[in-house]
Amino acid sequence: MESPSAPPRRGCLPWQELLLAVSLLTFWNPPTTAQLTVESVPPDAAEGKDVLLRAHSLPGDLVGLSWFRGASLAPSRQILSYVVDTQVTIPGPAYSGRETIYPNGSLLFQRVTLKDTGYYTLQIVRRDVRIEEVTGQLRVFHGRSTTGLPVGSITGIAVGILVGLALTVALGCLLLRIRTGRPWSSQQVHIPGLPAQPHNSRSYLSGITTPRHKHLLQD
Repeated sequence: MESPSAPPRRGCLPWQELLLAVSLLTFWNPPTTAQLTVESVPPDAAEGKDVLLRAHSLPGDLVGLSWFRGASLAPSRQILSYVVDTQVTIPGPAYSGRETIYPNGSLLFQRVTLKDTGYYTLQIVRRDVRIEEVTGQLRVFHGRSTTGLPVGSITGIAVGILVGLALTVALGCLLLRIRTGRPWSSQQVHIPGLPAQPHNSRSYLSGITTPRHKHLLQD
């Protein structure tokens, strides 16, 4: 039997046990870093424009980084490499002279062409010798005119307007000659689909005649 003077035992409360468990989990599982991603700016680029493949969540303990054309890391597809400590840029076999690499991992394309469309892979090397990679996509489309219509469509519309104007003028001349009763001469106007009149012909349009008046002189 315990002495009445002995202090009472104190057990852990439920909320204290829960707090202790959360602290242990935080100690053994440190927060994960943000995932490395690549974004194309703009997402769809017109031919001849500049495009930036922007790297996001790049870690701060980098040794170097490299860009490759395609989804593989073949040496023949290497575009550019960057050494962080010396800030030296090294071109690779796939370098075209239009690409620029930045210390933040982004890759700039100048005056993109349709052949630039495809996937590009960024590889980073960290100081603890860990290697990470991420792939992004670049999309290029044909440039369009400021009106949003292809150049060929605009040319076709302009030609159609000119042809319509010419037919309107020809029809107006034809109606004017019919009303005035003037003879129809192939030397003046020729309408497609109608036979041309001989040069010395004195014929008139069907149904149209011009009366001849003789002036009699009084003696």
